Amino acid sequence: MAALASEKMYGYVPNTGKFHDNNALRNDFYMERYFSYEPIGSAEARRLIDNVITPMDEADYADALTRWRADPNPLTPTEVLSMAAGFNP
Repeated sequence: MAALASEKMYGYVPNTGKFHDNNALRNDFYMERYFSYEPIGSAEARRLIDNVITPMDEADYADALTRWRADPNPLTPTEVLSMAAGFNP
């Protein structure tokens, strides 16, 4: 799941339970379009976070997960969803 807020793109990482600034997603969203994006509301995003999105495989994504766990500025889903909705938490 990705969220665009304040000109930044954040990706949700279920293993950390947080959103992380993800410049590669931002570049894809604005320029490359290798992925597809569908707008959803914060209620649907919360439902997906709570009930659908499963953790990434720790072995397959070990390097990426190490970087995300070391992220000094991860954001909670509440923070990102509020920013994406136009509110400043």
